[in-house]
Amino acid sequence: MTKIHCHGIPQRIVTDTQSFQLVALIEGAAANTQFITNLQVLGQQRKALEELRQKLAALPPAASVEERAALQAQILQIDSLVTKNVQFMTQHYGYSLDQNYLLNPVFSVLLKKAVDDSGKPIEDETKASIVSEFQTVESYDSFQTLRQRAADIGGDTSKKADYEVLKKELNDRYSFDVDSHYVLQVRKGALYATVAS
Repeated sequence: MTKIHCHGIPQRIVTDTQSFQLVALIEGAAANTQFITNLQVLGQQRKALEELRQKLAALPPAASVEERAALQAQILQIDSLVTKNVQFMTQHYGYSLDQNYLLNPVFSVLLKKAVDDSGKPIEDETKASIVSEFQTVESYDSFQTLRQRAADIGGDTSKKADYEVLKKELNDRYSFDVDSHYVLQVRKGALYATVAS
């Protein structure tokens, strides 16, 4: 495996259960969004394929030939898509179905969505404004942890005081207002794959 040299980005990450090796750096917001989208699409396709295979296996012996053929045709069609997508992912990212992956956001930005005249968020990211930058994985994780803690207790009236403290900290540290709409954009991602320990 080719070693990727990048200042400040670890070559290897060890979690409680797995060890990961750096396999790719994904540069740019569009490339990171595309990678994440590709993973989601591939996951959906694999799930649909498995469900169809289970449905075919569960057909009663009395099922019609046409019914079996229709399911088999769907399976072949989705299997072909999965194969093409895995080939694309392998070619562009060194992706393999045999490994687990971890995408660490090395550099990301928090964009506050613009709103239209009625106060509705505008989905066009070019109209959004940067409110915070995360230049390390640790700063990104710190923000996500704080945001998640606020989300977890936000509806609990008995923890209203704690929630207000978290809201203030999010606003002070990250210019994040829980009542606004944001996009978290990964602009540089470090992709890690599982390795034998």
